[in-house]
Amino acid sequence: MNNQDELEMAGYYDSFSAVPRYIRMYYGQTPLAHGTCLFVMSVDGPVLITNRHNFTGRNNITDEPLHKELAIPDHAVVTMHGPHEVHYHIDLADHENPRAPAWTEHPTLGDKADIVALPVKEMTNIVGESNSVSLKNDWYRWNIGSELYVIGYPYGQIGGPFPIWSKGSIASEPDIDVSGLPVFVIDCKSRPGQSGSPVFAHFRVGAVVEYEGRTFQAKKPMNYFVGVYSGRLRSDSDLGLVWKRRCIEQLVDRAIAHGTQHRTELRRHRFSATPYKEFSLDRYIRKDVDKVE
Repeated sequence: MNNQDELEMAGYYDSFSAVPRYIRMYYGQTPLAHGTCLFVMSVDGPVLITNRHNFTGRNNITDEPLHKELAIPDHAVVTMHGPHEVHYHIDLADHENPRAPAWTEHPTLGDKADIVALPVKEMTNIVGESNSVSLKNDWYRWNIGSELYVIGYPYGQIGGPFPIWSKGSIASEPDIDVSGLPVFVIDCKSRPGQSGSPVFAHFRVGAVVEYEGRTFQAKKPMNYFVGVYSGRLRSDSDLGLVWKRRCIEQLVDRAIAHGTQHRTELRRHRFSATPYKEFSLDRYIRKDVDKVE
């Protein structure tokens, strides 16, 4: 086996580690930000889901640019892992109609919802049931304090091809919408790069699961998609927002019905766990030590 061309995997990994995808935003050749996205499998093929602020480059509440030099992304790159690393370059600008977004927004909330969708039927050959989310079988009933996982890419690809699982818990009443929006609050030590991450409830073998008013004991590990994470309420807080599953369902339905104006280009690269040296353990550890001193 050629180690440069093949991805050799030893041991077991959770199937849901294959769901989140690393995404980077650029203006021209200049990298602006990085985050996380996922794919929902619909009747019309895969649909990419991420936070609206990832694509707009603006705070979704204040509309202020997020980049220190006020740059706004004009394209994004989604990394798909396998024996080779595959990059899908997504044009975020419709050059014939600059005012029209290249993505689909929520049918009733519009730009108030920090989630967007992008049908990517051309990615059907690489996105399937095993590395996407299905919105079928809405069987889970969660409660305040329930344990959840935000699965994404804090600080970039620090886990190589696989994302990082950050554990948290539901901090607001899940059946109550916060500020009139279909979101709930999660208490989780998330970090930059996890915006757009899928949020899951993870049931281990033996866990008690409620379904249709009855309780069952899980005979195998089970995962349930709860929603999409969109960042912390404040930089000095561990409280963040999760857009609820039903909101994602409505968004995907609209995306399928209306389509988008985006342009996608496929480029292949040899597999690399940390492209462009975006993450260095030594660099981050030294920063932490400096802060303590």
